[in-house]
Amino acid sequence: MSRFRIMHVIDSLGTGGTEEGIRKLLSGLDPAAFEQIVCTVAPSPQTEAKTGTRVISLGRSGGGRQMLVGKLKRVFERERPHIVHSRNWGAIEAIVAARMAGVRTVIHSEHGLESSTYRRQPWRRNVMRQLCFACADRVFAVSDSLRAYYAQQLWIGKNRMRVIPNGVDTKRFRPQEDVRHAARQKLGVGPDTLVIGTLGRLDPIKDHRTLFQAADLLLTFGVPVQLVVVGDGAERKTLEADMKTRNLLATQTVFVGETTDTVSQLNSFDVFVLPSLAEGMSNALLEAMSVGVPCVATRVGGNPELVEEGSSGLLFEPGDATRLAAHLKSLALNPQYRHDLGGNARRRAEERFSLHRMLSNYTQLYEEALGKKHGDSANPIYMPSARAWHQ
Repeated sequence: MSRFRIMHVIDSLGTGGTEEGIRKLLSGLDPAAFEQIVCTVAPSPQTEAKTGTRVISLGRSGGGRQMLVGKLKRVFERERPHIVHSRNWGAIEAIVAARMAGVRTVIHSEHGLESSTYRRQPWRRNVMRQLCFACADRVFAVSDSLRAYYAQQLWIGKNRMRVIPNGVDTKRFRPQEDVRHAARQKLGVGPDTLVIGTLGRLDPIKDHRTLFQAADLLLTFGVPVQLVVVGDGAERKTLEADMKTRNLLATQTVFVGETTDTVSQLNSFDVFVLPSLAEGMSNALLEAMSVGVPCVATRVGGNPELVEEGSSGLLFEPGDATRLAAHLKSLALNPQYRHDLGGNARRRAEERFSLHRMLSNYTQLYEEALGKKHGDSANPIYMPSARAWHQ
């Protein structure tokens, strides 16, 4: 039986949650059923380093937006994919190009929000999204919150989009006491020091400064703290400069940078904090939950869909450093509470957000979009056809 060829189109294949989601598909979908290719808008190597997948790059660079429909159309005509799956605003032109190239099935998904547009999308983007979504066979978001956001922005019914949550490899991301001991030994912290960690790209939308303010407050309460910031990005130099002004906290803070050993980092944490101003569905939050770390996250995006407040983690409003500090203090003073929250978080990741479940959802999406029969079509996870968009 011949395989179906899927072309994933994305702006770039660097570091980030959307990119990591694609890599999970590249290594996790059945290779006997699907051949996968990646097409990036920005320059990329010809092979994806982690999975060995072939990558086609359009090579766009520099400022300003260049029209890519023609280039994408030529790529699709040459490669002849059965499915084109574009992601986010940076690759949205692939929908039009795929239709022009006669691609059999076109799928688009939204995975998060940008720093510059998370409060409200520019009207030109809204118009473009409305047109492109109508041309796609399937459109989905990674969280119900993100789906509701675009339904409101685009003046469409929520039923026009569906939700496929992210998934985490719970076998890889798991509690490991020996790994925890080694990682904390490397940090030079004792058993009584509360290690507060965060993981993700250093970007204004992640709002690390609120975490810094809360950690400062925690030190004034007399709680011994070690702050660990894992990740890299455009905001790193600014955040490091900010930290130098914080005197005592600066001596208790480590900027790890980007690392492939996130399992060790997460195991070293006593508490994971996600202070973002906006989120789609955070892979870092899922990974921390899977490792069994109690999580404190902002009440935005998909965070409340992952964290059951008071059961598998705690929530606070964006920018509320005082409330975050209060949560951290309560966790610092109650190790059993931390243990209970972490255990519940681990179980929730296993039961609701496993990688196996995510891969099954994508397999179902692709098979149904191609018109194959599937066991449970009574409750489809995808949106109606483009014709239904206008009905």
